[in-house]
Amino acid sequence: MKNIVVAMLAFCLLNFAGEQARAEYTVVEVNFILADKDGNFLLSKTEYLLVALEDFKKLDQDGNNELDADEVGDLSRDPEFLDGNTDKNSSLSLEEVITEKLADFDSADTNDDGALNVDEVTKHQN
Repeated sequence: MKNIVVAMLAFCLLNFAGEQARAEYTVVEVNFILADKDGNFLLSKTEYLLVALEDFKKLDQDGNNELDADEVGDLSRDPEFLDGNTDKNSSLSLEEVITEKLADFDSADTNDDGALNVDEVTKHQN
């Protein structure tokens, strides 16, 4: 299975959005390709949220559906963390993360087509 994923990633990198193959891709572009589960070079809300949920699950070491400062370290001082913490307690709940990511998606979707292309994601990340 790992070989299939690696081969698929290599294929996507070589054929990314019809571009000529190039030696280097940004972290955003590689993460975009990995998140694009259906390979259509667009991220749906579901694909976008899946990344956040997978990251949340990895970070939530005690499994209480909240991320506290011990689990996220320096990220607890990040503006994204602070902004998403709507109840202003010392942790981010799963619900707060979902709400924040849906708002991020809507903000990044500058052409209002309900999906994100790599340019929209790159601009939103910067």
